[in-house]
Amino acid sequence: MTESIEFSWSPQDFEDLLEANEMDDAVQISLKYMRDKSARILEAGAGTGRVVKYFHDLGYRNVHGIEINQAAVEHINKNYPELKIIQGDILKMPYPDDYFDVVVSYGVVEHFPKLGVVPPLRALFRVLKPRGIAIVTVPSFNHLRRLGYCIDRILEFVIPRRSNYLRKLLGKDPFPKRNSKGFLYHVHPQFGEFFEYRLTPREFVRACRDGGFEVIASYPIAHIDGMYHLFGPRLVKFERWQFYPSLLGSFLNRVFKVVPSLHNHMHLCVLRK
Repeated sequence: MTESIEFSWSPQDFEDLLEANEMDDAVQISLKYMRDKSARILEAGAGTGRVVKYFHDLGYRNVHGIEINQAAVEHINKNYPELKIIQGDILKMPYPDDYFDVVVSYGVVEHFPKLGVVPPLRALFRVLKPRGIAIVTVPSFNHLRRLGYCIDRILEFVIPRRSNYLRKLLGKDPFPKRNSKGFLYHVHPQFGEFFEYRLTPREFVRACRDGGFEVIASYPIAHIDGMYHLFGPRLVKFERWQFYPSLLGSFLNRVFKVVPSLHNHMHLCVLRK
């Protein structure tokens, strides 16, 4: 296993990703905690740079980003030289202690299979000023995902094509071993190569506190994303990095949101050092 999962992006998607910030729950919630446009802000795990660019265009002129993918950073630096984005690992950031007023990190800390989420959270804590604010998101191990996980465990034992025990008796090749054993949280996918941790709200809040933070708010977010992952394009279409629910998808989303963390794709915590 590598220390961290590394992603790549298509430069052609940048304009769509930039526009998608308008509908991104995490980005819009973050703006509520960024009223001072002179604040020194960091996005840890900047990806394509779409969030740094979005904040910069809103008038935040002291926004920084760090991203592990060298090709992505080179593309950003070439095409958007006004942005302060560097290549680097969030566990080894070259910034001084107590440096930033605000740190945001969306869907990043869950990608360290050996370490879990606490060490990257502590790295964010280090560079944040005392009383500074961090906004961090992770994929949610929501109620429906937990239910699906339990059903899947049962099906392994009763359906030959899902059960390695029965597949072995039938002389068929087994599926890859379940990769959740020995990990700190539930992992996705359940079989095969590690992609990400998924945390319950309680697990995430506890991890944030273990990282040194005071948790001042906790939100289930990205519900339409969750509908898409549950039902696919039958109820929610995904085009140009935005989600378009049908009338039935919108209705079910409103109904499901009555139960906290029933189907949200991500969970967000607002943290204070």
